[in-house]
Amino acid sequence: MAGKPTYEQLEQRVKELEKEVAERKKAEEALRALSSRQEALLSAIPDIVMEVDSNKIYTWANQSGIEFFGEEVIGNEAAFYFEGEQNTYNQAQPLFNGSGNVIYIESWQRRKDREKRLLAWWSTVLKDTHGNVAGAISSARDITEQILTEDALRESEEKYRHLFEMESDAIFLIRNGDGQIIEVNTAAARLYGFSREELLRMKNTDLSAEPDKTRKATLKQKREVPTRYHKKKEGTVFSVEITATHFTWRGEEVHIASIRDITERKQAEEALRENESKFRSLFELSPQAIALTAIKNGKLIDVNNKFCELTKYAKNEVLGKTTTELGFYSEQNRNKFINELQKSGGVHGLGMDFRAKDGSILHALMFAIIIQISGETFILTIFLDVTGQKKLEAQLQHAQRMEAIGTLAGGIAHDFNNLMMGMLGNISLMLFDTEPSYRHYDKLKNIEKLIENGSKLTNQILGYARRGKYEIKPTILNHIVKESSETFGRTRKEITIHRELADDLFATEVDESQIQQVLMNLYVNSANAMPGGGDLILKTMNVSHQKMRDKPYKVKSGNYVMLKVTDNGTGMDKKTTERIFEPFFTTKEMGRGTGLGLASAYGIIKGHGGYVDVDSKEGLGTSFYIYLPASDKAIPKTFDTYNHIMESSGTILLVDDEAIIVDVGAQMLKKIGYTVLKAQSGKEAIELYRENIDKIDLVILDMIMPYIGGGEAYEKIKEINPKAKVLLSSGYSVDGKATEILERGCNGFIQKPFNIGVLSQKIMEILGKD
Repeated sequence: MAGKPTYEQLEQRVKELEKEVAERKKAEEALRALSSRQEALLSAIPDIVMEVDSNKIYTWANQSGIEFFGEEVIGNEAAFYFEGEQNTYNQAQPLFNGSGNVIYIESWQRRKDREKRLLAWWSTVLKDTHGNVAGAISSARDITEQILTEDALRESEEKYRHLFEMESDAIFLIRNGDGQIIEVNTAAARLYGFSREELLRMKNTDLSAEPDKTRKATLKQKREVPTRYHKKKEGTVFSVEITATHFTWRGEEVHIASIRDITERKQAEEALRENESKFRSLFELSPQAIALTAIKNGKLIDVNNKFCELTKYAKNEVLGKTTTELGFYSEQNRNKFINELQKSGGVHGLGMDFRAKDGSILHALMFAIIIQISGETFILTIFLDVTGQKKLEAQLQHAQRMEAIGTLAGGIAHDFNNLMMGMLGNISLMLFDTEPSYRHYDKLKNIEKLIENGSKLTNQILGYARRGKYEIKPTILNHIVKESSETFGRTRKEITIHRELADDLFATEVDESQIQQVLMNLYVNSANAMPGGGDLILKTMNVSHQKMRDKPYKVKSGNYVMLKVTDNGTGMDKKTTERIFEPFFTTKEMGRGTGLGLASAYGIIKGHGGYVDVDSKEGLGTSFYIYLPASDKAIPKTFDTYNHIMESSGTILLVDDEAIIVDVGAQMLKKIGYTVLKAQSGKEAIELYRENIDKIDLVILDMIMPYIGGGEAYEKIKEINPKAKVLLSSGYSVDGKATEILERGCNGFIQKPFNIGVLSQKIMEILGKD
């Protein structure tokens, strides 16, 4: 049995207990110090640190946790702070059932100010000394900004990728140095015809259709590069416009290039330049005057050459000035133009007068539209010069009056020929039965001669008024000169006519009526230059081409007949002489001359293969020289018709609406042996011919009759008998309608008045009898 402990043993035990207490206090102090340091450390870190017991009640939180959740978090269940995040909260369950030691979860939680933030939790289990789950300790970090930044970055990348792919231009990401293509968009593959994979195996130089030197220059530019030429997969070369910039991407120096196919734009630009060039060419070469006026101030911005030619201004004299400053229009005309422009938005054929630099008044039709050029508004105006047309209209009216006068003169001459037919017919009948010894025989012959001269006068009137074909035949020009000058001399008694006509003059092939027209124009021109009277000298002579040297034209080899027409009138200056043969040029005031006389004379002589010259000096008179080619053809002989009366027999149908002509004509026909049937209308003539078709040898048919004229009657007679022989008769000349009927097969033409001799010859020519 153990004995009672000794004092020494008790004292030793006390010392051991004291030592144990001291060591325990020391350990407790160390634990408290460590706990204090741990708490200070946990409170100092920026992350949230929370401790939860096995019942999932927050038992401790560091300073960051208190600041985030508030002091009331201690003692509250953790699930309260996972409001709306139940699934996330349940992910921590393994810590409490022993199936997990550390877990990571992300959860949206609200701060004490109710702002929602995303926290990343790292949690580990706490166990007691027996190994049982005593709770858990968790640290949390606010990753809201990080997640938002990452989301924004992803969104930005998605937007970039979307824009990159949706961009219509080809986009290339190219590595600096070696030019390797490291990224392309869909448009690039579509433009070049390569797949994306094929392009990523290529370098930018593989796409160029230019020399290396040009390609390298492209990469050195930081901004827009001039137009280059690239090639597609199939080899097509096209124009591109490149915009490039450098930057660092994923640690590499790269440049991004935007490439646009500008082939169509280049073509459009080229077409625009071509159109601008064409517009400028049309503007400058236009036969119409064109002006461009700024609408804001009315100043002329541009004019073409025709405008300067028309207005007599140089271009630098009008640019920058208004039409008002230049005095182009009267105030009334300017207001009329502006009102029309404002009313209709354009001017279409507005007739206006304006004044040229030299003071002359021009007539124009104005056409104008409002156009936009480079954002500014202008008026584009075209001046259609109708000054000449105005003159032409006046001249046309004059020509129409002259034509009416000619028609009237022709009608009078026709009727006068019919009257003279009655007289000449009766005189011819009297001479037929009268011996030359009869005491009035010479008087009758004189009357016959006077009637024939009167007939020549009416024939000249008909020639001036005539229309239709011309008759070219060998003629001695002296005859035309003599007859025409005699006729002119009767109308201008104040003019003394001198004739110096060559006796041995060559023949020339002309239409007498046309040459008469030329001579009459020259006579009138000379007379106008001698208003108080003067001398008109007419001279003819033979010349050869060798005597026609130093002419402003090339003369054909051969002989010519020259006619010189000289007056001692006022003469002309050099400028007028140079323009005298121009159509519509006249020195007379408006309404006093057409300006066509000398122009037509020039045209007629040229049409005959001849030449016209003029020599004139102011105050000394004028000489016209006409050269006509000589002809070696024989001149048709004329003879005394009265001495060649040819008597015969047969039946003739005489048709004329004038009773006196039918009567005298029938008597003449009977005198030379013919049986005569008479008709005074086309209808009666057709009926008589049908009834006597087997008897009638010839029809003498008047041209001008009422109802059924000579032309229609001729056609009807030919229908009855295609072999019918017809001699046309008219107071008009052979030209015009008579020529048309002759061309349809009519046998001949006789012009009134005629005597027995002419009548008998014409009949014999048709019937073919001796």
